[in-house]
Amino acid sequence: MFGFFRNRRRRNLLAKPMLRHHEVVLERNVAHYHLLSSDHRARMRDITRVLLAEKNWEGCGGLHLTDEIKLTIAAEASLLLLGVPDHDYFARVKSVVVYPDAFLTPQPDDNYEDDELSEDPKDGQAWYHGAVVLGWRQTLDEARHPDRGVNVVIHEFAHQLDFQDGETNGTPPLGDRAAEERWHFVMTRAFERHRLELNLGTETFFSEQAGDDEAEFFADAVEAFYCLPHELHAEDADVFDVLMGYFRLDPRGWFNPPAETNRS
Repeated sequence: MFGFFRNRRRRNLLAKPMLRHHEVVLERNVAHYHLLSSDHRARMRDITRVLLAEKNWEGCGGLHLTDEIKLTIAAEASLLLLGVPDHDYFARVKSVVVYPDAFLTPQPDDNYEDDELSEDPKDGQAWYHGAVVLGWRQTLDEARHPDRGVNVVIHEFAHQLDFQDGETNGTPPLGDRAAEERWHFVMTRAFERHRLELNLGTETFFSEQAGDDEAEFFADAVEAFYCLPHELHAEDADVFDVLMGYFRLDPRGWFNPPAETNRS
């Protein structure tokens, strides 16, 4: 019964076009919006509106949470759902918490006292129990410059996809044994190669953080998939292919092939 009313609310919401001043925010702040086909732009607008309506949005650290902030974040998160017709709008994500800038906060699994904060500033966090925490300055800058290859919104919402099966292991639910085996082989091999490169001190395509564990490697690879797809394909075509199969789209069509394929 709850699903019936939820779906009816969504239909009513999407029966009307996005407000023009809301679309202006996407045009100004979300560089991907200009790269998408007309069909994908329409899907981005629809997914953005549902995320805007169904998540609990909270400003912290003195941030006044505006429609611009919420629209920008929701649109960036929608990229991960553009190619998936049966997506659930990140159902496990209940809240999106936004700070003005990088923030200090306890890790969910750290042994801090209640009033203690980590000394490690974060641009973003994905909490297993249903929250995404973001720094607005970093979010806006990266949304406007995907060619830099980093995107904290994509990264943290990729973690939420990973959490869907109840495990944090860099493997989202795939629904198919053969796909799971292929994923495990490809991603494990790429992760181990990246760890080896870090240990040897050689230049790496993926970030240093991606060497922490399989979950961080997956989130980092998803950032590259949506922001540097040509470079990711050149680095590891197998990683690109399993991500393309999972997200059901090919972002290479959004970007011109680069002259060089080194990720900065």
